[in-house]
Amino acid sequence: MNSVSAMEEEIRSQVDYLSKLDLPGQIGSDDCLFIGSGDSYAAALIAVYASNYKIVCCNPIDVVVNPEIIKKNDYRRIYIVSVSGNTQSNILAAKISRRYKIPTTAITSAPSSRLSRVCDNVIELKYKNAGIPTSGTASFMCSMLCCLSLVTKVDDLKHIASIYTQSRKEASNFINTIPQRVTSYIFLGNGILFPISVYGMLKINEVFGLKSFAYQFEEFCHSPLFSIKMNDKIIIFRNDNKYDPLGSKEFCDRITKLGFSTPFVVDCSKLSLTDRLLKSTFFVQLFVLIQALKKGLQDCFFLRNKSLLKLSSDLIY
Repeated sequence: MNSVSAMEEEIRSQVDYLSKLDLPGQIGSDDCLFIGSGDSYAAALIAVYASNYKIVCCNPIDVVVNPEIIKKNDYRRIYIVSVSGNTQSNILAAKISRRYKIPTTAITSAPSSRLSRVCDNVIELKYKNAGIPTSGTASFMCSMLCCLSLVTKVDDLKHIASIYTQSRKEASNFINTIPQRVTSYIFLGNGILFPISVYGMLKINEVFGLKSFAYQFEEFCHSPLFSIKMNDKIIIFRNDNKYDPLGSKEFCDRITKLGFSTPFVVDCSKLSLTDRLLKSTFFVQLFVLIQALKKGLQDCFFLRNKSLLKLSSDLIY
């Protein structure tokens, strides 16, 4: 099995088991810090929005470089999200937390990992793993739902099959709108859908080796807007209407009239919070997968480029 086939298997399997996940109960969201990097940072960031900013989130290297973050803010508990449990900066952040006697919980798929051994408690992420390295899909979904569950009530996921089917249909439609030689992908999402934009950006980097960016919609209009090229593809995650004050529809109409590729809107506005996250995440996973299969890719770019992979691993682990 190659890494694209493994990614396909992990994406498909989510429909069968996500509704059966044993998610953790809610915590008191005041005075808690969530830590993560890469996909795990995007998952941890979900907790910030779901808690209405009662939760604080940062990258582990922030704590390593500036331990005063831990010392001076009097956190009751720190949650460290790391699928592998072996990221060096997460382990160092956990050790610093221990130094200041702040309880830590590892959110990881590896309960025997180095991070788990350093932390006081472990929340194990259980998902169907294809068994070979690939771009994170099911691991992100489980991490994201776990972080969400810690700070708010998660729906019973009864609509997951229909959301998956709709997301696949929209992903297939989106593929047909991508320019022949796409320059880069730009993900725009307000509120709790901004972390999904970050996740989408990372998947483009990993699977295709292309430049990709994630912005809050309004922030994009300040300055990044002036850097777009005719063949850039913009994806907008439309959140609840209260998060769309500037009008994404007007933006799409006007940017198209200027000759740029028409943005693709993933409309999540009429869904519950949980279903919005499911739909936007499935859309990212499925369009990346469908595009990879269309291109005839067998392996994700990050696995094909051995020299960059070694550099990444040497610095992270």
